[in-house]
Amino acid sequence: MTFKSQLENMDGIYQALFSAAEKIYGELKKGEGLKFATSSNESGDDQIELDVIADEAFFETLSKDPYCRYVVSEERPDMIKTSDGPYSVALDPLDGSKSALIGIPSGAIFGVWKNADEAKDFHGGNIISGGFFVFGMNLEVYFADGDKVYKGQFDTDTGWTLVQLTEPMPSADILAINGQMQTVWGQWLQDYVAENLQATNGKKPYNMRWFASMVSDMKRMVLQGGLFAYPAADFKGYETGKLRLVYEAIPMAFLIHAMGGSSTNGDMSLLEMPVDKLHQKVPVFIGDKAKIEALEAKKKAG
Repeated sequence: MTFKSQLENMDGIYQALFSAAEKIYGELKKGEGLKFATSSNESGDDQIELDVIADEAFFETLSKDPYCRYVVSEERPDMIKTSDGPYSVALDPLDGSKSALIGIPSGAIFGVWKNADEAKDFHGGNIISGGFFVFGMNLEVYFADGDKVYKGQFDTDTGWTLVQLTEPMPSADILAINGQMQTVWGQWLQDYVAENLQATNGKKPYNMRWFASMVSDMKRMVLQGGLFAYPAADFKGYETGKLRLVYEAIPMAFLIHAMGGSSTNGDMSLLEMPVDKLHQKVPVFIGDKAKIEALEAKKKAG
């Protein structure tokens, strides 16, 4: 099937995204590209060969659509203009690539912006579509097309089956965070996590789950609820977190906001943050509204 967007002239961009994901998933199933390359991306992360394959697959399909003006990627240093169209696409072409080496599902994160001609334009006020593919047992997609949310699954015989998710984001006491770094978090966050991991008055502690693959953790968020956190830490390279505002944080926040959830960097919504540069890093907290509000209150008080 071909997805029919409620947004003007977006069908071809979705088709390009879906086609590239099919190609990448096919390579992954064959075991192609699952070793380290002799390169690193623009953010300084080591690449595996599939990172490069994925980046090229998305660029190839998107650059053919006349409504796609710029393609920007975590794997590339600069904006690349492909047409005079109204939309620009930002990508993390292979999220969780190191996890893919040991069989944890990886995926791809995408966002589509209007009126984006330079880095500062890729802020949350201009994003119109955002979501992610999962390369796991099946090829799946979860995304918000404007204010409508969809999930889909690809079958090699029948193609994509997409269904709209009309229920709000579930609520669950699940925390996805890398506990290894807890001694170098801010004290307010250490206290917030410690309090929620205590069993008090018969209340179960939060479940802690951490794939080290944002797409896998966010799939659980969409289906089960909870809180995803990748905070800043007092440790070299983690001072502003590790996730990119444009390529990961804003698209994921846009999806969860469309489901009735929320997001923050600790002080403000990720969708309200100014963008200074394309590869800007940011602390990321995404989840149901009550948890985000409690977390922000804890930081403000702490």
